[in-house]
Amino acid sequence: MTSQHRGRFWDGSGKPVFTLAYVLLLALPCMGFLPNFWSRVLTLSWNSHTHQHITEQAILNVTMETLRGIKKYQGNTRLGRGFWRAVGEVVKSNAAMDFLNSTRSDPVYHFDSERVDSAIGLLRQFWAQTLLSVRAKEYQSARHSLGQLFHSLQDFYSHSNWVEMGQRFIYLHLLQPEEPAIPVAAEETPTCMECFSATCRDNLLPRMTNTQRDTQLLTTGYFNTFPSKPHGKCSHGGILDGSRYMGAKGGINKDSTSPLFSPHHYLHMEASRLAMEATLSVLRDIRDTVGRKTFLSVKQVPALVFVIDTTGSMFEEITAARYRAHSIIQSRAGSPGQLGTFLLVPFHDPEIGPVYETDDPNQFMQHMENLMALGGGDEPEMCLSAVQLALTHSPPLSEIFVFTDASPKDAHLFDVVKALALEKQSKVTFLLTEDPNYTSESRGRKRRKKRRRRRRELLSPDRFSLYSSLSSLSGGMTIFTTNSDIRSVSAIVEDNTAVDKVRQQLPFAQRNPMNS
Repeated sequence: MTSQHRGRFWDGSGKPVFTLAYVLLLALPCMGFLPNFWSRVLTLSWNSHTHQHITEQAILNVTMETLRGIKKYQGNTRLGRGFWRAVGEVVKSNAAMDFLNSTRSDPVYHFDSERVDSAIGLLRQFWAQTLLSVRAKEYQSARHSLGQLFHSLQDFYSHSNWVEMGQRFIYLHLLQPEEPAIPVAAEETPTCMECFSATCRDNLLPRMTNTQRDTQLLTTGYFNTFPSKPHGKCSHGGILDGSRYMGAKGGINKDSTSPLFSPHHYLHMEASRLAMEATLSVLRDIRDTVGRKTFLSVKQVPALVFVIDTTGSMFEEITAARYRAHSIIQSRAGSPGQLGTFLLVPFHDPEIGPVYETDDPNQFMQHMENLMALGGGDEPEMCLSAVQLALTHSPPLSEIFVFTDASPKDAHLFDVVKALALEKQSKVTFLLTEDPNYTSESRGRKRRKKRRRRRRELLSPDRFSLYSSLSSLSGGMTIFTTNSDIRSVSAIVEDNTAVDKVRQQLPFAQRNPMNS
């Protein structure tokens, strides 16, 4: 085969063909460590350490380290589905940096193109946002910013010359301003020599591999053609980098063990080791900053949420909700740490809320006792608005129970509420005290003004269809009953909120799993 045909795929007719796998490889962003397991498969670099691997291992190891340090958890440290679901959120946020249009081509997010100072500033923003979210108990937001922080932090060790300088420890200055900084090579300072092979050994200029700290300079490779690469600078390198043929040719990335994608593939394991150490360090710092209790409370313990119609006809329903909440609290009393948060969202057309939230069961029951059924408007009520408010204020995986006897007045919110329920993975169950096939006395002003002349009107058989759709999509139920049976039927609330015996916490830090 001639040299011009080398590296192509051919069919029986002698014409070159490009397989699906090759097309997929060209579409792979590959701007840092490979994002996840599937990118490792596509690149045929089975032993590469991906962003997913580094992140999952770091969280798992720090979690176990933290739990082993707590006496009451010794010998009982199984992790449940909620833990892995939460880890998945961090991993997803991390990988998204390579796929979202807003971040995939921006060198600041990936420590590319010598934008080191700007990237460090962004890292510190992610750190501050993560801490703020944890302290505000906005754990989903914390996982999102943490995933972004991890991606950029891990990219530094793959894209810079830190490993080539012989550094054996992480660069503390990235997140600790008081630690010594290493200057970045000026725009006019060449950093790389030409490299004409897939593997680029010793293509960094001597000053960029100097082990003497006083004379060291940092650099990172340029990726593609924006921003433009000055002559003599290093490229990211690999078949996905459009700048690899611009002088100096070649590249320095250590994203994978494949020479096709990573010119410095032979340093991949050392880069991933340092990325792991840096990720673990961040997790430990978060734990030490917010405290172990808060650290371990970054978990998926579902809240118990009651959304209650408080119009005049709802006396029996409110009584049933009180009774059921009290029963659930008593059943959980023997399992410390499993009570979670309690939320109450009343609605009374046109008023919605306010949301009452507490982790004190006695205070919650006292608030429930003060709930009264008074007044009311026309038959439709602002029920979906109240459900939206409950979903917004509750953590993921919460159980939301809606007590009402009215159809929704705000049907236009259905798509918004559905999307929010699916995002939060929360179940919404409706307990309705009017069968949709029956007639109902009209409510409102006419009922108050003409008590003796109540008229009966036929209500639409499908007026509760949105409730049924929402409960079905979210994994909940829609239950029809009567005022006289609501108390016994509401036992379904207690049945559905049985606590998973496997703990579901997500903490934030531990030691190098390679040394465990």
